[in-house]
Amino acid sequence: MCSNKGQIMIMLFICLVFFLPSQAVAQTIPDDFQSVAKNQWLELFARPSDGQLIVHDLVNDRLWYSNPDVTKISGFMMLSDVWQGNLQSPVYVDYFDKRRNVRAANAYFGSPEIDFSLIADGFAASYYFESTGIGFTVEYTLDRNSLLAVVPWNSVKIGNGTLQLLSLRILPFLGAAPSEADLQGYMIVPDGSGGLVRFKEQVSLSQTGFNQWIYGLDPASAEPVYDPYREQVIMPIYGIKAGSQALLGIVEQGQEAAKILATPAGVITSLNWITAEFWYSQSIIMRTSRQGSGIRIFDENPIPGDRSVRFYFLADANADYVGMAKAYRDYLMERQGVRRTSRQLSTAPLMIELLGADYETNIFGPVIKPVTTFEQAQQIVDELLAHGVDQLIISYKGWNRMGIHGNLPRRLPPEPALGGSEGLRALADYLHQHGVKLMLQDDYTLARGTNNGFQPSTQASRTTFNDLIRMPTGVFSVGVPNVTTYLIAPKISLDYARRDMPQIAGLGVDGLLHLSIGANLNSDHNPNLPEQTQRRDAKEIYSQLLDFTREQFDIVGITTGNAYLLGLVDLITGVPMQATLDSFIDQSIPFYQIAIHGLAAYYAEPFNLSINPTRDLLRAVEYGALPSFVLTAEPSWNLRYTLSSDMYSTHYPDWLDQILEQYRAINLKMQLVSDQFIVSHKQLAAHVYLTEYENGIQFVVNYGTDAYAYQGVTVAGNSFAVFDKEGLVQ
Repeated sequence: MCSNKGQIMIMLFICLVFFLPSQAVAQTIPDDFQSVAKNQWLELFARPSDGQLIVHDLVNDRLWYSNPDVTKISGFMMLSDVWQGNLQSPVYVDYFDKRRNVRAANAYFGSPEIDFSLIADGFAASYYFESTGIGFTVEYTLDRNSLLAVVPWNSVKIGNGTLQLLSLRILPFLGAAPSEADLQGYMIVPDGSGGLVRFKEQVSLSQTGFNQWIYGLDPASAEPVYDPYREQVIMPIYGIKAGSQALLGIVEQGQEAAKILATPAGVITSLNWITAEFWYSQSIIMRTSRQGSGIRIFDENPIPGDRSVRFYFLADANADYVGMAKAYRDYLMERQGVRRTSRQLSTAPLMIELLGADYETNIFGPVIKPVTTFEQAQQIVDELLAHGVDQLIISYKGWNRMGIHGNLPRRLPPEPALGGSEGLRALADYLHQHGVKLMLQDDYTLARGTNNGFQPSTQASRTTFNDLIRMPTGVFSVGVPNVTTYLIAPKISLDYARRDMPQIAGLGVDGLLHLSIGANLNSDHNPNLPEQTQRRDAKEIYSQLLDFTREQFDIVGITTGNAYLLGLVDLITGVPMQATLDSFIDQSIPFYQIAIHGLAAYYAEPFNLSINPTRDLLRAVEYGALPSFVLTAEPSWNLRYTLSSDMYSTHYPDWLDQILEQYRAINLKMQLVSDQFIVSHKQLAAHVYLTEYENGIQFVVNYGTDAYAYQGVTVAGNSFAVFDKEGLVQ
């Protein structure tokens, strides 16, 4: 046994080894950097002259530099003064003048005054550009195994009245890397399910990079053009991998007023770099004609609030998109309070969406077209149960007054042509007797039609220029109604929810599925309300709306799945299953699915409306998504003159056999992993992918036409197989 003196000497030796950087690392830290903070995971070094930093990942013994060594950058001297400064600066600023001209500044361009100070667990760097009146402070601190960069709102000086702060990037070149033949790497953009952008030595001359708003474009910006082929940005994340190390950035505060930018090597610089860009002024379109055309300007009313990004540093086996998605999952659980899938949804139930009614118009007015009454819904469920579909959830849409495109927010009573309140209550009671959950689909963000108790002039969301935000939904065909849809002011949405949800819950249904909250996020500049609503305020309001939903119902669902709502919902429908297919993104990856599988049940788009059902079925299996179908008891031609005319193949008898086949092939297999985390996803061959869960279950998906042999088992083309530790699962 050691003496007390010996124990003290051993402890001192351990402390010296742990708290001092190794000689090799010390030699790579420039003399003008000083150690400012350290814990058991990371050590932070800072350069007081400009705020550059270096992070030493102590666990993996890797160094991360906020800025590249410009002496090693190809073509550096050919860059403009601004971009030479950008590469050496830890911050980048855009600002605008009264004529909407945008200019740039950084720590090396714009002659800022720079102050440096030590704070608890890190340092603060303050920048003030006297010629513009713009200033701000960035606080960098170590928070367990992450680096947190925060710009406090109370430190921000917007400008001198003539010039005003537009946007700010923090550590835009952290993790930046060149495209070298021996350096395998890629960037991850939060496009749809996740997009992978590989490092390339040559890029297209037309390529400018990825530049998208987190949670999509704000409708209050009055942007006249929406890209219908663009996947939603539903995650506030970005990542970059270079060789055996990777960086994950998570935008925390200010995510609703931020973009993700990713630029490949060969565009501006010889580096691949990705970052978040925080905006302090809303970009808006000022209309100059009745046709909606206009000019882009910037709102002079600044967007308040702190901004922050959290960085995680990964290496070796964790330095890939799977490792980054796992880190994001840990973040969701530890910092956003998301918990494992609820027990009532851990059985991987098949989702059947039933469309109740819609309406068409003639010279006498609207004509209700019921296609699935509440009594017919019972008959459909009876047949499914009789064929062995015993894990089932019914999601009913078009149940409300006048059906799916009725005059919201007047939704009650339920449509009389379907059976009214008593019919819906009888359906709920009947399903409960057979162990089937019933959800209703509803939308508290949209107002449609007339005679609905809604006053657009005072209750609709407005742009900065006080224009009502309208979304025409008309389909120009004989008999099809032309309906104008308004966005309800978020605060008013909460009022309607409090008015109607208790009555809906009184009908005995199990849950409510919100149709727009998980996909859209808008600010509101309605002058008739006490104060304007920024997107961050709308986030809080919609979170309150979901909290209220939870008080009324057992199951809460949303569509699409904006990440700020994770932890408040049990299931998500219409989850993005790919990234946008453009010239910039090279590959779709299941980043979102890896992060949330086991935290929420999620469903693919209905297979019977797919233009490529075989591919979409295999993609659902690969991504761990559950199948769904949208059905009607009556033939879908009954909807041809309604706004639901796109429901072209929903007649229930036509799909019974395929529903049973997919339930047995997918749902029963998904029950093995419905509450399990995804631990691995990789490509085995040109068209073959493997997804593995924490309990060892593996799904091998073959998109090709040729068979593939895995563990001595042949996986046929356009099919999948499931394996456990013993081999093939029948």
